[in-house]
Amino acid sequence: MIIATAGHVDHGKTTLIKALTGKNTDQLAEEQRRGLTIDLGFAWLHDTQAGSIGFVDVPGHSRFIRTMLAGLAGVDAALLVIAADEGPMPQTHEHLVLLELTGIERAIVVISAIERASPQQLSNCLKATQQLIKDTRLAGSVITLVDAISGRGMDELLASIRTLALTTPIRNPDGLPRFLIDRRFTVPGAGCVITGTLLNGRLSTKDQTSLRLAATNGEIRLRGIQIDGKPVSEIVSGQRGALNLTGAVNHTHPQRGDWLLNTDMVQSSQRLDVHLRVLPDQNVHRGTLQIIIGATAVSGRLVWLDQSAGLAQLLLDKPVHSIVGDTVILREPAANITLAGGQVLDPQGRQRGRSKPESVARLRALVGITSASDALLTELQHQAEIDLHSFAQRWNLSKTQIRKVMTHPEVLTLGDMALSKSRWAQSQQRLLQVIQIAHASQPEQLGVHQQVLLNRAIPDLSQVTGQTIIKQLINDGQLRQHGTVLALPDHQPRLPEQDQKLWPKIREAIKNAGLRPPIVGELGDQLGLQRDEMLAVMQRLQAWGYLLPVAPNRFYLPEQLGDLAAVAQALCKNSSDSGFLAAEYRDLSGIGRNLTIKVLEYLDRSGVTYYRAERRYLRPAWRDEVMPGGV
Repeated sequence: MIIATAGHVDHGKTTLIKALTGKNTDQLAEEQRRGLTIDLGFAWLHDTQAGSIGFVDVPGHSRFIRTMLAGLAGVDAALLVIAADEGPMPQTHEHLVLLELTGIERAIVVISAIERASPQQLSNCLKATQQLIKDTRLAGSVITLVDAISGRGMDELLASIRTLALTTPIRNPDGLPRFLIDRRFTVPGAGCVITGTLLNGRLSTKDQTSLRLAATNGEIRLRGIQIDGKPVSEIVSGQRGALNLTGAVNHTHPQRGDWLLNTDMVQSSQRLDVHLRVLPDQNVHRGTLQIIIGATAVSGRLVWLDQSAGLAQLLLDKPVHSIVGDTVILREPAANITLAGGQVLDPQGRQRGRSKPESVARLRALVGITSASDALLTELQHQAEIDLHSFAQRWNLSKTQIRKVMTHPEVLTLGDMALSKSRWAQSQQRLLQVIQIAHASQPEQLGVHQQVLLNRAIPDLSQVTGQTIIKQLINDGQLRQHGTVLALPDHQPRLPEQDQKLWPKIREAIKNAGLRPPIVGELGDQLGLQRDEMLAVMQRLQAWGYLLPVAPNRFYLPEQLGDLAAVAQALCKNSSDSGFLAAEYRDLSGIGRNLTIKVLEYLDRSGVTYYRAERRYLRPAWRDEVMPGGV
């Protein structure tokens, strides 16, 4: 386990750690000259019963609060040190507040330097300390009286530390690795070395997991691991260590505050949805704040979403990495005071609609949830569907973990998306209702175009999910399909008498022409109609769903969309990048250059293909199969 010190400057934190471990954590020359901890210090205690215990010695001076907070990131417990002859001092109070805000509730309160205090001073200190922690997370913590120089009380302190270590829950090593960096230096012959804490997962020199820094691009390779100066092959969640890195490192990164992550977990955001506790007598203003997360500090501002519930969005000046549950601290940089603290609810905060009642209700429901399974069910109550990759990133879930979360009987998985069974059933009913209304209001319609139906009935669901629901309704016999047009099985469209006579001839002429249907004027000549008269008929049939308007004077049958898509599918299948040029489509289809351009633009509008850098690519729903045709 890892224990951090906390307490006022000169209350004996560093002396205490040296007495426990034999190491002086003040390694900087300036620290030794001034007798003042400036940077983080580290030491190890190897106990035969409790195992290896790492200590993080943090500075107690008010000027180094940011450094102190970096030391608290990822620790399991704290030693709150109070000098017997002085009692609780200003930084004692602030450090206690910071322990509260960072969620550290396992601690030992150490009254130090007892031999330089009079009996009255010791009594006063003890009473003041008990009062100090009375209504905090540390209430009930063991209070130990020690003098690190004489050794008095150190055996009792060691026994308390041992008990604390043995009763602290072991961190779950599941999940992807997240290593929080607090130091970086260069070792001759080895190169870049970082130290820090592995907050999640595991890292091994045998398993060459693809790693990256959250702040940069480029792959990082792990060459070696040391714990307390000894080479090891693996480090697991909750352990401190030193990592020897190679690959995409430079003079700027890695640095304190960077994250070393599995490549699948690399994400960052400038918008964090958070749940905050504002300290008494403090006010979080709308100006620039210092926001500390992990071991880094960034400038930003706060927008309240529901102040009474402590819900807010932090707008940061630069992106940071975080996951659900990470701690954030808000400070006033000019006055050097702490204003508030809390946890991240969503590390990918929404830009649009963040203040809508449904968005705030979602965040309110997520407060206090620590289980990814519970969070998924809660999310599905407030969202139509969830992108599983994004959800896994927010919760730092491995592929095995996300599959386990998906086993809940109420959850349906559709590719990379998840939705609830109740939402699936509601969406089916809504689709059928919209088609029933369309049939009743416009009986001459062949049906409703699929894209129109999706936009009207279930606009909050993705295209892939909507198309999957439609396919299920077709397979169950609840819908009938005419290319891209959908109708109820018993629907019998009633065209006006004149159009009813013309329609079979129009359909036959277009069908026989294959992928190059006649233009409106040519079709009018075949049927004995003037061009304008023929165009009016075609536009009516288009409006009723019988024809697809690929160009103002060129129409296809709905089922021919599958044939047009099949050409694109064949080109993508035989392409090295799964894309194709317009000229390649022209050559394979044989429909000519001008019509090719119109057809491809229509396929883009219809959601079959998309255009990028002179090439076109199939959208996911059309990659594996072409929608069946047939009237």
